Amino acid sequence: MSKLELLGRRELLVKGLKAGALLGVGALALSAPGDKSLVVERAMASVPNGALDFLAVEPCVLSCGMTLGPCYFDTGLVRRDIREVSNGKVGLPTRLGFRIVNADTCEPITNATIDIWHTDNNGIYSAPISTFCNGTDTTVQTQRFGRGVQPVNSDGWAYFDSFFPGWYSGRVTHIHATIRIGTTAMLTTQFFFADRVAEFIYRSHPNYSHRPNRDTTNTNDNVIGSTNLARVMPYLMTTKLVNGKYLQATKTIGIRTTTTTCSA
Repeated sequence: MSKLELLGRRELLVKGLKAGALLGVGALALSAPGDKSLVVERAMASVPNGALDFLAVEPCVLSCGMTLGPCYFDTGLVRRDIREVSNGKVGLPTRLGFRIVNADTCEPITNATIDIWHTDNNGIYSAPISTFCNGTDTTVQTQRFGRGVQPVNSDGWAYFDSFFPGWYSGRVTHIHATIRIGTTAMLTTQFFFADRVAEFIYRSHPNYSHRPNRDTTNTNDNVIGSTNLARVMPYLMTTKLVNGKYLQATKTIGIRTTTTTCSA
């Protein structure tokens, strides 16, 4: 049984109150000037209120590690915009915000970097990696969409402008992340979206709706899959659709600057 499964409902709720203050900081930061550069279409302008809003309970505890997976590639690209629109990439514009905190004190870690990678709208990874990740598509193997590294700011936040990830068979929608201090990897893990949020996007957005129904959800995924909400919740992104234009997705990540780790 993982550490997260041992957390009682009361502890999750109490610790989540601390994270609530952090989410407020993220919401303000993600609404900062520069939004226009992210907006490339208005396909979601008529979305019903709240359809893509999800508030995750974010306990200020150690975020547990998950498999690196076969699709990692060290790009060395320190950049906020990981969309690669110039390569024809499309999707629901998504502004990602990650806050790195000390798992024991909830204070921000200010000297970390976060390296993320995820698929395009069709569930394909970029870069010259395993054929499992992009088959024999030589075009995407030369591209680096969905990949980038950002340093955190003085509040522990790092931001990326991207597109909502697509799905592929056997895995629920997810984003990979590695947190480093200097050259030392402190945590490699994955983050997910509420099923109802992903389903709405896949059914309603024209850059996703052409694909068949996905075959995997948060309950049967082979990495996080569980019907136990206390296990899944610490890895779900808090989401909000902003002005019908783009998805705002945030996550608080708890680490320790020692080798103390846990596995989900």
